[in-house]
Amino acid sequence: MTAETDYLIGRIRQALAEDPRVNKQDVWVEIREGRVHVTGDTATEERREAIGLVVSETVPDLEVLNEIEVRRVTGPVAPEVI
Repeated sequence: MTAETDYLIGRIRQALAEDPRVNKQDVWVEIREGRVHVTGDTATEERREAIGLVVSETVPDLEVLNEIEVRRVTGPVAPEVI
């Protein structure tokens, strides 16, 4: 990994954390062969799309592979007995 790659990953991670459309820090970002691979999970399809958009806006010269998975968060099936 080069210093330039590290810098780009840092810029992308900062953009994802600070952009109000995303506000997400637990996204894995990797740059390979001129492509940005973004992996992790999120609660909605809208947030998944926003993550891809923010990455594309941050590094418009690179192809973005948005591999974020949507995982619906549901409430407990039954109350927890203590």
